[in-house]
Amino acid sequence: MTPALAWITLLAPLAGMLLLVASGGREPSRGFTRLVGVGSVAVSFACALALFLQMLGKDDHERALVSTAWRWADLEGLRIDLSLLVDPLSMMMMLVITGVGSLIVLYSTEYMGHDRDYRRFFAEMDFFIFAMLLLVMAANFVFLIVGWAFVGLASYLLIGYYYEKPAAVAAAKKAFVINVLGDVGLVLAAVMIAREVGALDFATVFASAPDALGAGSTVAEFVAVMLFVGAAAKSAQVPLHTWLPDAMEGPTPVSALIHAATMVTAGVYLIVRCNVLYQLAPHASEMVAIAGAITLFMAATIATVQEDIKRVLAWSTVSQIGYMIMAAGLGLYTGAMFHFLTHAFFKALMFLVAGIVIHALAGEQGIDRMGGLRRYLPVSWVLMGVGCLAIAGVPPFSGFFSKDEILARAWDAGDLGKVLSIVGLAGAVLTAFYMFRMFFRVFHGPEPEGGYDHEPHNPTIIMTLPVVILGVLAVVGGWIQIPTVNHGINTWLDPSLLADPGIEASHATEWRTIAMSLAAAVVGIGVAWMIFGAGGGRRRIEMADRFPALRRFLLDQWRFDPMIDDAVVAPGRDLGDTAVARFEPRGALGIASLGSGLATGAGRLVRASQNGMVRVSAFGVVLGVAIVAVAMILGR
Repeated sequence: MTPALAWITLLAPLAGMLLLVASGGREPSRGFTRLVGVGSVAVSFACALALFLQMLGKDDHERALVSTAWRWADLEGLRIDLSLLVDPLSMMMMLVITGVGSLIVLYSTEYMGHDRDYRRFFAEMDFFIFAMLLLVMAANFVFLIVGWAFVGLASYLLIGYYYEKPAAVAAAKKAFVINVLGDVGLVLAAVMIAREVGALDFATVFASAPDALGAGSTVAEFVAVMLFVGAAAKSAQVPLHTWLPDAMEGPTPVSALIHAATMVTAGVYLIVRCNVLYQLAPHASEMVAIAGAITLFMAATIATVQEDIKRVLAWSTVSQIGYMIMAAGLGLYTGAMFHFLTHAFFKALMFLVAGIVIHALAGEQGIDRMGGLRRYLPVSWVLMGVGCLAIAGVPPFSGFFSKDEILARAWDAGDLGKVLSIVGLAGAVLTAFYMFRMFFRVFHGPEPEGGYDHEPHNPTIIMTLPVVILGVLAVVGGWIQIPTVNHGINTWLDPSLLADPGIEASHATEWRTIAMSLAAAVVGIGVAWMIFGAGGGRRRIEMADRFPALRRFLLDQWRFDPMIDDAVVAPGRDLGDTAVARFEPRGALGIASLGSGLATGAGRLVRASQNGMVRVSAFGVVLGVAIVAVAMILGR
C-alpha cells in the first residue's frame, strides 16, 4: 500500500480548511468555497478508495500499513511517533467518513446557499473531517487523543454555528463540557497504559497488554472503564448522553455528518480498536454491554414522544449507537462495526431528507406543523420510507442484516447476552413504532389548519443526488460482501480484531431471531399506522390523554437533565456563589488588598522624603555614602 495516499487522505481536508481560512478577510466567491470545501473531501475519499482497492489484494498479515512522518518525542524510553495506521478497521471508518462526508458536504452547498457565513461553514466542516480522520488513522493513543480533542472542538464550532441563537450557544457549551469529561477518562487510561506497558503505540500495547496488565486485574478493569468514559461521552451513552439531542441546534448537514455517520460512532471505534484490552476486563465489558442496552431502550422510548423531526432522529441515533455499544461489550465487534456501516447509510439518508423537508417549509421542524407532504415531495417520501424500513429491520433493507446479526449473536453469548437480546428486541419494536410515527405524520397526516403559507418545493439536483445515493446504499448496504479470502465483513476485520472470541449464532438462533425481529417490525409499524396513519390524528390525542404521566416523564427525557442539574450543576453553582460571597473577599481579594495596602504605605513613606528641597537630597546622598563606607569597612 502507498503511504503517500494515507497522508493525502488525512491532510486534504486540513488543506481545504486552511485555504478557506487564508482566503482573505472578505467572503470569497461561493464557487471558490464550493470547489475547495467539497473538492478537498472528494480528494480524501478518492485516496481512501485507492488504498482500499490496494488492500483488497493483500493477505491478512499484509493488510496493515504504519507510516511514520517523524519521532514526536522520546521520554525515558517512551517513544511517541507521528504515525498513521491503515488497517481494515481504520479503512472502514475512513471510507465512511470521507464517502458519506463528501455526499453531505455536496448537499450542503445548496442547503446552506443563503447563509451569510458560507466560507466559515465549509472551513469548519473540512476541519471536522480532518479531525475525525486523525482520530481513526492514528497509530498510537497520543494522536488518537489529539484527534479526539479536535473532534470535540469541531463539534463545538458546528453545533454553535448559529452563534446568535442562545439555544445553539448553550447546546455547544453542553456538548463541549460533556465531551471534555470523556477526554479526562481517555487521558487517564492512556497514562495508566504508559505506566504499566511502557508504550503508547497500538502494536506494542496490544501485544504486551496480556502480560503487562493481566487478565481480570484491577489495572485492566480500570483502563477499560476509563476508555469507556471517553467512549460514552463521544457516543452519547448513559449517563453522558444528554448533549446529543440538544446538538440538533446546528445546521441539518452538521447533524447528518457529526451526529449520525461519524462523530458519535467514535466511541464504538475506540472499544473495537481496544478489543484486546476489553478481553482482559470482563467486568468492564459487561458494564459496557449493559450501558448500551439501557441506552438503546431509554432513547427509543423518548423518541416516541418527540415533536421536532430532528430530535426524533437524534434520539434514534442514541438508541442505534446503543446497539453497537451493547454488541461491542459482548465481544461482538464485527456485529458492532457492521451496524455502524449500515447506520451511516440510513441515518445520514434520513437526516438529509429531513433537511429537504425543513428547507421546503422555510425552516419549520415541528412535525405537528407538517402533514400531507407526500403530495409535494414524492421523491423525499420514497427515500424517507427507505430509511424507515432500513432502521426498522425490514428485509431486504440494510438494517435488517446488521441488527439481526447483533441480536442473534447476543442470544448465544451467555445468560447476559440473552437478557440483552430481549432488550434489543423490545428496542426494535419501539424503533419501528417511532420512525413510522414520524413518517406517517409528516407525509401522510392531515395538512396543518389553513394549509402551508407557500407550497413546499422540491430541492435541486445538488441536494437530491446525495440523498438518492444514500438511499441506494441503505437498500443494498446489508448485502455488501467484501471479496476477501472467505466472505463478508467478519473476514475483512479479522486482522484488526486480535481478541475476537468468535461467537457465532447457531442456525436455529438465526432463524428464530429473524422471525422475532420481523414480528417486532410488523407490530411497531402496524401500531404506528393505526394511531397516526388510519386514525387521522384522533387516536394520537386519545393516547396522549390516556397516559399523561408517562408522556411527561418521556418528554422530560427520563429526567436526566434535572437530575444532573440537581446533583452536579446546582451544587457547583451554589459553591461558586458561596466562594464569591464569603471566601473571595478574605482570600484572593484579601491578599490582593493587603499587597496593595503595603505598596501604598511604602509609597507614602518614600514620597515624604521627596519634597524637592536641596538639603534633603544632599543629606540622602551623604547618608548613602556613609552606609556604603561602613559596609565596606565591616566587610574587611
